[in-house]
Amino acid sequence: MYGEDDTLRRLERAQTPSVQVEPLDDWLTISPASDEHETRGGLIIPSSAEVPVRSGIVLACGDEIQGVAPGDKVLFPRGAAMEVRLGGEPVLIVRRRDIVARFSE
Repeated sequence: MYGEDDTLRRLERAQTPSVQVEPLDDWLTISPASDEHETRGGLIIPSSAEVPVRSGIVLACGDEIQGVAPGDKVLFPRGAAMEVRLGGEPVLIVRRRDIVARFSE
C-alpha cells in the first residue's frame, strides 16, 4: 500500500488547499482589511461599531472591470460583499458598481 512518507505528503496537501478564485464579468475578489482598531487610550473598537464602510485590497478582477486593478485599495459598503473562506482565509466578492472609491495611505 502506501508508505508512511506518502501518507504524510497526502495529509499535508489536504490541509493546505490551493484554491484560487477568478471573478467573472463585473465582479472583483478582495482581501478584506481588518476593520478593528485601537484608540490612543488602548480601547479596541470592534468593526461593528464603525461606519458602514469596509476596505480591502483587490486580488483579481473580472473581464468587464474598468478603473480598478489588482493591488488597489478600495472602499465599499459593508453589506455589498459576499464573504467566502478559501484555505481558511476570508475573501470578499463584490460587484464593480459597489466600489465607491480607491485610496492610498
